[in-house]
Amino acid sequence: MTLLSWEFDRRQVKLLRAASTVVLRCAVLIGTETGRRPTRSLVRRLRPYEDAAMHAADDDEAERLELIRRYVTPDRRYLRVGGALVGMRQRERAKFLRNLGEAADEISPRELGMLFDGGWRERKTAAWLVAVAGRTEFRQRLGELLLASEGPYAGQAYCVALATFGRSADGAPLVAYLDRYLRRPDLYYDQEAALGALLLLDARLGTDHAACFLATNGLWQQWIDGPPSKKRETPDSYREFIGLLCAFADAAAQHCSTTRRGVTAGSQSARVQRLRTAVTIHTIHHGKSGTPACTWLTCRRQGRTTGVPDQ
Repeated sequence: MTLLSWEFDRRQVKLLRAASTVVLRCAVLIGTETGRRPTRSLVRRLRPYEDAAMHAADDDEAERLELIRRYVTPDRRYLRVGGALVGMRQRERAKFLRNLGEAADEISPRELGMLFDGGWRERKTAAWLVAVAGRTEFRQRLGELLLASEGPYAGQAYCVALATFGRSADGAPLVAYLDRYLRRPDLYYDQEAALGALLLLDARLGTDHAACFLATNGLWQQWIDGPPSKKRETPDSYREFIGLLCAFADAAAQHCSTTRRGVTAGSQSARVQRLRTAVTIHTIHHGKSGTPACTWLTCRRQGRTTGVPDQ
């Protein structure tokens, strides 16, 4: 995928140019109706606004494309952050996470805001960069994007970012999302990732926010049973999978000078070592295409893996 895939957004620039042209034509029509031609001074007054709009739009577009080139498309980052990390070879994954950590350290809050204003590729990548750097100032933005669910593919990344923050405030947007979208069994969005992230936060913080959704005949069961049919994995399997993705974010954070609160160098190193052991054993038995469907919980019951650390 190249930057050409984003070229369709240039239509916005063309629309701005067309709008300024319409203004000039309207001036001509008004002059015709009144028997007075638009003066050159009127054209001169309108032309700078037209040129300014064109240049501003061109500058913004150029900056956005540059951000995509620097942070979104390298190593197909927008495709590989997430579950695809499980299937990578250890050396390949280590290099990818190192580059991800360095990018998270380099990008500015303003540039992250611009990526969040883009499409799903930019938003997904931005959420992972926020997760790695622990930029909790984007908590509200992540919650708003998750709840709106305006586009595909990025919702899981929002859940991972909120889970990596690991504070009590991060559970609120997950609860709001589940309360809204578990009532819609016809929508198969990011309910599984949201539940996994909320369960992970409950385990870390000693809270029990997910219990109301998992009660007998509760919203989770109603969503699973309602049409269309859905996978019947255990809720713990989703918690473990989100925990795995959070551990990947921790590994990338080692290469970022911004360290998340409560994640010391020692605890981070221990978690990464346990992550390597779990992923190695898991890959041996499942190949390179590990997904939530293979249920780490089942693997652990069979004594094939130590599981992913919750803390």
